Amino acid sequence: MAAHRGLAAFTFSLCAGLGLGAVVAAPAGAATVTAHPAAHNATHATPHATPTAAPAPGGFWLVDSAGRVGAVGAVPFGGAQPATPPTTPVVALVPTPDGAGYWVVAADGGVFTYGDAHFYGSTGNLRLNQPIVTAAATPDGAGYWLIASDGGVFTFGDARFYGSTGAIRLNRPILSAAATADGRGYWLVASDGGIFTFGDARFFGSTGSVHLDHPVVGAATTPDGGGYWLATSGGRVYGFGDAVLHGDLTDASTAPGSPVVGMAASPDGAGYWLATSAGATFGFGDAVLAGMAQPADAASPVAGPATTPDGTPLGPVVAVAAPGPPPAAARAVQWALSQVGKPYVYGGVGPDGYDCSGLVMKAFAAVGVTLPRVAQDQYNAGPLVASGAPLEPGDVVFFGTPEAITHDGIYIGNGMMVDAPHTGTLVRVESYQWPDYVGATRPVAVPVNR
Repeated sequence: MAAHRGLAAFTFSLCAGLGLGAVVAAPAGAATVTAHPAAHNATHATPHATPTAAPAPGGFWLVDSAGRVGAVGAVPFGGAQPATPPTTPVVALVPTPDGAGYWVVAADGGVFTYGDAHFYGSTGNLRLNQPIVTAAATPDGAGYWLIASDGGVFTFGDARFYGSTGAIRLNRPILSAAATADGRGYWLVASDGGIFTFGDARFFGSTGSVHLDHPVVGAATTPDGGGYWLATSGGRVYGFGDAVLHGDLTDASTAPGSPVVGMAASPDGAGYWLATSAGATFGFGDAVLAGMAQPADAASPVAGPATTPDGTPLGPVVAVAAPGPPPAAARAVQWALSQVGKPYVYGGVGPDGYDCSGLVMKAFAAVGVTLPRVAQDQYNAGPLVASGAPLEPGDVVFFGTPEAITHDGIYIGNGMMVDAPHTGTLVRVESYQWPDYVGATRPVAVPVNR
C-alpha cells in the first residue's frame, strides 16, 4: 500500500456530496475484510466494398439515492423501480465493461444488477464500521470492489485485494475509487483529493496539499491508466498524469446551480461529463451525446434533469457513469502497447518486429478479432467510424486516401495512437493527427441498441 498527498500538478500533455468542516480525521474503522460471494437476492491491395458505419458511442447514466436510473443517450437497462428497494441510500452506479449493464450499490453494500451485470456478492450480511461510498468493476466484469468511507475494501468475484486504508487515520473520508486498466490495482480518493494507490496503480499527483473551496466528489481515469481527473462539488476539475483538462464550471457566470456529485470520462478519455445533484449534466472535450454537437458554450448543460424510462423524474442524483470502450478493444490497445520499443520490420508480423498493418492485425488477433493482412484491406473491412464522430480506444486510424491507404495505427485515447511508423523506427506512441489522416474503423463494434 502506498498513500500519497502531493502538490497538485496541472497537466496539459496529449500523451498516448460531502461538506468540509473542521479538519478532523475520518474514523479508521476495523481491519479490511475480503468478503466472498453469498446468496443474495503492410503494403497495398485493391479496394472493394465500402465499409459500413460503426455505431456511435453511447451517453451516460444518472442514478438517484432511491436507485432510480436515468439513461441519457445510453441504453436503459432498468432501475426505474428496483424490484427490491434498497434499505439504505444508493451511492454508486458502475457500468459493466461492455456497457451492456450496470450495478447499483447502496450504502449498506447491497448490490442490484441490471442488463448483463452479474451478482457476485455483497456486504449485506456484514456489520460495517463505515458505510459503502463507492465501487469499481474488474476489467472483465466478473467481479467488483465495494469501498467504505474509511477505505475498507471488500472484494467479490475475481476482484483481488491489494490493500486498503482501513487501518489508517484519514484527514478526510474516502469517497471515490477507480481500478487500473488491467485490474491489478486501484486508486482510492479522499474528499480533500488525497490519492491512495494499491497494486499497480501509479501516483500522478493529488490536491491533498491544496486549499480547496469545495470537496472533491468524483474521479475518473484515462483509458490507458496513465492519469486521472478529480472534480469538486463546485465544478472545478484537476488533471494529473496524461489526463488533459478540457474545462470546468469555475466561472461564476456558469456556476452549476446545484452541487456537482460526480464525473464520468468519455470512452476515449478526450472529454468528461460533470453531473449535479439536480440532474443537469455538463460536457467538456468530446463528451457529447450521439448525434449532438458540443454546445457553443461548453459550460451549457448537454442534458437537463433526467427521468427514468417511464418518465419518472429522478430524485437527488448521487452518481454519473458512462460506458467505456468494449473490453476486446481495450485489450487490443494493451497488447499493442506491450510491443512498444520493438523495431519496424517491413512485412513483419512479430514477435520481434512489425510493419504498420502487421502490428494492427496481431493486436486484434490477440483478442480474437480477425483482420486482413494489409492496411488497405483493413480499411475496407470496416466498419467505418462516421466522419466527425469521437474516436474510441481500439479504433484503427488510417492515412493516405480511401483508395490508397499508406499507413495505419491503433487509437489509444487522448489524441494518441500506437503504431509502427517506418523503416528505422520503433513501435511507438504518437499523435494520430497527421495531415493525411483519412478516417478510422472500429473492428470491435458494439451496437448501441441491444
